[in-house]
Amino acid sequence: MVVTDILRVDVFEDSGFSIMARIKGQDGANITQASLTSIAIKVFDLSSATPTTAIVDTTRTIATVVFDTLQVDERWTADGRGYNFRDDIAASVLTSGDHTYQFEYLFTPASGEAWFYVVNVTTHRVFTS
Repeated sequence: MVVTDILRVDVFEDSGFSIMARIKGQDGANITQASLTSIAIKVFDLSSATPTTAIVDTTRTIATVVFDTLQVDERWTADGRGYNFRDDIAASVLTSGDHTYQFEYLFTPASGEAWFYVVNVTTHRVFTS
């Protein structure tokens, strides 16, 4: 079951943060490293003069961002079950306050069709930044 809801996150500009989620594949099972062949990411600054131009266009190393077992730590507060996807975002990506950035992850499974996971991040201005 592929999620179609957009996750919405608030962070301060010039701050690193982690995008964490429990991602399921099209078969409804939690994704694992072996169940994927690639994860691409594009980031768009929706508040810029060119909102459809990606400011980040790269791929993620599956073994770095996907966990084969659910993880629970102090950062995960959604429930007691945990997450299987965590992407640590560098502070250098969110350089402008009062902007909305759209993170578009394209998951390509070992079998079946690719799907998107989308996160909208609103940044808040920091005067000492």
